[in-house]
Amino acid sequence: SNFREDLKVLYGMLPNQGVAFLFTDAHVAEEGFLELINNMLAAGMVPALYEEAERDGIINNLRDEVTKKGLPDTKEGVWQYFVNRCRDNLHVVLAMSPIGESLRVRCRSFPGMINNTVIDWFVPWPHQALLSVASVFLAEEQLPDANRGDIIEHMVLVQESAMTKSDDYELALKRYNYVTPKNYLDFISNYKKSLKEERKKIDSQVAR
Repeated sequence: SNFREDLKVLYGMLPNQGVAFLFTDAHVAEEGFLELINNMLAAGMVPALYEEAERDGIINNLRDEVTKKGLPDTKEGVWQYFVNRCRDNLHVVLAMSPIGESLRVRCRSFPGMINNTVIDWFVPWPHQALLSVASVFLAEEQLPDANRGDIIEHMVLVQESAMTKSDDYELALKRYNYVTPKNYLDFISNYKKSLKEERKKIDSQVAR
């Protein structure tokens, strides 16, 4: 119910501006959410998203605009104009992990995720990109200047080592272990979180 209300807010923005709607597998609180996403991809609109009174209000607000454009100003004609505007201005970005069976099952159950999308296959980040990302995310952290470069290099080493070992694992056992840029970002985030927690503990001990 809350998700449908969020979608109403989204569709309220779409007639007047382009919007990128990011939906990740972390947002799938229940599989029914994906049915709504599938409808958005396939038809540009979620069926029965609006109550009749809400739908009539949208139609009445757009009727003059439709008339000026010389388009059919019937109830269905205006509604279709609204749907077309929303579809043209909506850019759905799905970010799903390939690990396990979930993505495969979801693509079979909700074909719009394949038929109405363009798939971006993300290749591993090169060494320089890993360095740059870590540098940016740690820029605001208070780290000793003498150690900052070593910390960043270590983060890159951990990510690249995990990628190398995953390749060895696949060759030896014919099984996949996915090491993605998201893992790298989580690694940096967890480091920052741990750093903050440990500094808080030290400050508490000093205050005693």
